[in-house]
Amino acid sequence: MTSLKTLLQDTYARQMSVFIVVGLVLTALVPLGSGALSGGSPVLALAAALLPLLLALALIAAPRTTAADKQAETRSPERLGAALLLYLSPVLLLNAVYPLVSPAMAGVDIGGVPMTFVVLASSVTVPWLAQAACLPIYRVLGDVMAGKNAGEITRRFAQFWPGIFVQSLPLVAVFAIPLWLMTGWSWTAIAHYAGLCVLHLLFVQSLVLANVNNRRGLWAIAWSGYAASLFLAPTVWWLPPVVGTLTQIVAMGSGLRHLGVTEHLGARVFTADLGRGLLMGAVLWADKYILFLVTGGAFEVVAVFAAMLPAVIAYNFYFVHLAPGVDRALDNLHRDIATAPMVALRGSSGRLVRVLDRSVVLTGAIAALLTLSVSLIVTGLDPETTRLTVAAALASWAFMTLTLLNYELDFIGEKVTPQIVGGIHLAVCALAFAGGAQLIAGSLHAGSYLLLGAADFVLIAVAWTLYKRHWSQPEYTLFWRHATTW
Repeated sequence: MTSLKTLLQDTYARQMSVFIVVGLVLTALVPLGSGALSGGSPVLALAAALLPLLLALALIAAPRTTAADKQAETRSPERLGAALLLYLSPVLLLNAVYPLVSPAMAGVDIGGVPMTFVVLASSVTVPWLAQAACLPIYRVLGDVMAGKNAGEITRRFAQFWPGIFVQSLPLVAVFAIPLWLMTGWSWTAIAHYAGLCVLHLLFVQSLVLANVNNRRGLWAIAWSGYAASLFLAPTVWWLPPVVGTLTQIVAMGSGLRHLGVTEHLGARVFTADLGRGLLMGAVLWADKYILFLVTGGAFEVVAVFAAMLPAVIAYNFYFVHLAPGVDRALDNLHRDIATAPMVALRGSSGRLVRVLDRSVVLTGAIAALLTLSVSLIVTGLDPETTRLTVAAALASWAFMTLTLLNYELDFIGEKVTPQIVGGIHLAVCALAFAGGAQLIAGSLHAGSYLLLGAADFVLIAVAWTLYKRHWSQPEYTLFWRHATTW
């Protein structure tokens, strides 16, 4: 209660908390008013969706942290908006292209399985796989990222990437074997699925360099090449990730001369990173993969992916717009720990906590408003999937918020707790989808998402308490964690 009281003392955080509560409560009520909202025309539901959408866009366009952070911000709102759009290019491009190419894919059979199912299986696997497979690369780049020397970062990346890619390959089997056991697909279909995962593994690891160097344009070029290949040759299953990877390899330029296979992480460290990435990534991505396993891909794909969009947009907004402000506040605290008197240290510590709290609740508010808007839009356009969309959207908000809190705990050095939280989420997820929880709210797995979302709201309460405990006095937490490593 103390951690919540401290948050609500900040006027801005309190306002964002109201947006969160109102957005989530109204979203939960959407199925009750679905008939009245949809009726014979979607106009009423679509009109109702406009207000929360505009509010979310207003918060995105003018995020607030602190006055000091505003003064430090050198980029205009237009450039920040462009950066967010570039970062969201995979979401925007693939959601536009996939509906257009699905009919062509559906006409192709791979070992007795429609190509659409094989591609869908890969699509729900890769985000989770990428969370684990890219973590070791960030580890080896960690000590050169602070210097922001693009040449040095590229050299280190080129030295370690081939070895880490080879080390990551067994991870594909971790996903392919359960898929084979649950679906009974032929070896041909499983081999194509595994091949797609391997190529996407190469692709997502190649994107780390653009992400670390903050080259949003290069990131967007990769996904534009991917989407264009998918649009022009939808049945050439291997082409999109290959084209996307080539855009990143070409951009490495002279750094390619450092490519080698001798550099790699030790097995123990590498395995620990994979496990950490799998458990932390499970919160945001495991539900889609497990849902595919239990249904064989026969679920309402559009409804589930639409429900996920608000969380994905808000999560990306945090890292594009808000994370730089958090980093600046943290750098100021580190500087004051080393040089400033205690009075100044308390001030920079308080500013950091305020920036963090505001960033978390602002992200949650944007996601809640977009969740309400998407739920209303689906109610107007496809009322039969309203219950599933609302349940999945509410659960996705919880996934995003819990992932963000886990990230903040991991950021301050609390490595074990986020993995425990991820493990609990994964266990509940498996039970919810495999145990027939859909009976709670009818068909289409709405009940499974309600059960999983409810469990994650409990985990959010736990994670929030731990987050406030560790970040309430970050100067002491950071100092003692550093001291114990001497």
